[in-house]
Amino acid sequence: MKRLLIITGPQGSGNHLFSRIFSQHPDVRGWDALKDTYWVPSDREPFAEYWVYPGQLTEDVFEQGEYFLANVSAPFFYDGVRQFPKIAEVAHRAQDFGIEVVIAIVSRDKQINSWQQQRVGGEITLLSAQDFYKNTLNDFELHFISHETFFTWGKTYIDYLGQLLKFPVQPDAVWDLIDESPNRKYISPVMQHWLDTEIRAGRRPFSERMIDILKGNTND
Repeated sequence: MKRLLIITGPQGSGNHLFSRIFSQHPDVRGWDALKDTYWVPSDREPFAEYWVYPGQLTEDVFEQGEYFLANVSAPFFYDGVRQFPKIAEVAHRAQDFGIEVVIAIVSRDKQINSWQQQRVGGEITLLSAQDFYKNTLNDFELHFISHETFFTWGKTYIDYLGQLLKFPVQPDAVWDLIDESPNRKYISPVMQHWLDTEIRAGRRPFSERMIDILKGNTND
């Protein structure tokens, strides 16, 4: 059965990133423009018009190939207007064509995702996105993809996602446009924390700690 993977997530969570990754496999009809360009506007995504006008999705879209990838954030911009995509309507229509649909929601650290939304769009939409998913996608098979796990485990994680989502992946592909974690620009190292002394003390041999305790040093 033909399979449609819909990658979505709150604005700035990384759905562009994972759409680029899942478009690498030659058997996938995905977002080809992302293979060569770091960022492409959301209204130039192949399924863009269907998120606004789901009735325009026709069966011939799925003629060439077995695996299809669609991408959209929630909310997203189409023709300059911010709006929530009609994901459920598109998914139901694809199912009517005999397409198996699976939806994967990208998750990113909550604080960083909020900072990113405020920086780029001037408004935090994370909570409204979460409500949108909870209220509209109850009828579908859902999976959650972790932005942070990818940047920790890389290709190993992509291979795992391919098995989980039953979708072809190419973990050994050269991802020229994917570099170190984009979280780095939002965080800085913590040089000192109140718990550090306790942790270091706990690593000392028990006999040394007992001597301090007997001397009245009870920090341990």
